[in-house]
Amino acid sequence: MGLIAEFQLNSPDLPLTDAVAAAPDVTLYIERILVVDPDRPVVLCRTTGAAEGFAAALASDPTVETSRRIDERAEGAMYRIRLRDPPLPIYRKYIELGTTPLGGIVTVDGWWARARFPDREALAEYRAFCTDRGGTFKLEQLTRESSSDDPPFGLTSEQYEALVAAREAGYFEVPRAASTEDIGDRLGISAPSASERLRRGIDRLLENAL
Repeated sequence: MGLIAEFQLNSPDLPLTDAVAAAPDVTLYIERILVVDPDRPVVLCRTTGAAEGFAAALASDPTVETSRRIDERAEGAMYRIRLRDPPLPIYRKYIELGTTPLGGIVTVDGWWARARFPDREALAEYRAFCTDRGGTFKLEQLTRESSSDDPPFGLTSEQYEALVAAREAGYFEVPRAASTEDIGDRLGISAPSASERLRRGIDRLLENAL
């Protein structure tokens, strides 16, 4: 299992930052990166905001080789952009480290990105790579990727088991058809322990679902 990192990366040498700086009302969402050439990746981007002049800004951005608008809707336009190898080649480093980009946002303040790293060592090397080249790297959130066998919504196995047992027993029905003592008997634990697992499980479920 890998690590999912969300981070901010600021540097004037990042790809597409010149284009967004020339059209500061635009926010650029990286929808997908196509693996064609690690040195010249093709990105599919969606714009929001007032995009007048953005096509001209892309044409003037030194990190953009070609760009083409492929769709336009009320909420924004979709662009297909082939990048030149920029001064800070973040995508090439992704490939080298076995990292998978999961999305990004480009604003006048820099990049916000979400990516899957194979381990903490790869994340540390990526951070050093960016900062050594004058970038500012700020990690906002780091979570371990769940396997398909893990309970959903970040629940522990014990919390998930308790919630399932409570639902099957009618604990959440109105009127309540089971007590915490009943749930404890099903799980082979005391009533206070069952109550605590349910309370923590509901709290974690709400935290990750809302």
